[in-house]
Formats: sequence, C-alpha cells, structure tokens
Amino acid sequence: MQEFHEIVDARLTQPILKLCHDFADRGAHEEYTYFAGVLNLLADPNDEEMVLAATIELSRCAFLGFEYTEDARLKIDKILEDAIDLAHTMSASGAN
Repeated sequence: MQEFHEIVDARLTQPILKLCHDFADRGAHEEYTYFAGVLNLLADPNDEEMVLAATIELSRCAFLGFEYTEDARLKIDKILEDAIDLAHTMSASGAN
C-alpha cells in the first residue's frame, strides 16, 4: 500500500510538474507561474491541509482566462479529478 505522500507525488506533484514543463516549452508564462504556485503548496506532500489548499487552488484554474491546448486541458482535468478524489479520501479518513 502506498503512503499518502507517495500518492500525492504520483497523482498531483508529478503531473503538475510535467504540465509546468509543457507550459514552459510553449512559452505560456502565466500558466506556468500559476501551476508552479500550486506546486509550492505541495512542497510537503504529508501536509493534508496544504494538499487541500492545492486542490482548492487548482479548482480556480478554469476561471483565470487561460487558453489551454486540448492536451493541457485533458491533463488538467485528470489532475483535478485526482485532487478531488484525494480530498474526499482525506475527509472520509478524518471522519473516523
């Protein structure tokens, strides 16, 4: 069974890092800066409060006026889905 920090790294940190590289390669500086800021929130993948903060911040990305490629949009949708799934898991485990 994976540890929480390993799940956060695999499902959030690494995909966001790849997305940042894609934005940097395209010269999409504002998008890169935004998602790099989300990465900063995940600096300690064991800090559940910061993972929740990153999830909330990620949910804003659709309302910032960025123009995403179809590939970026699919990656972002998957990251958001995984972040919400993790947030639900944390909420459920905290209720016990």
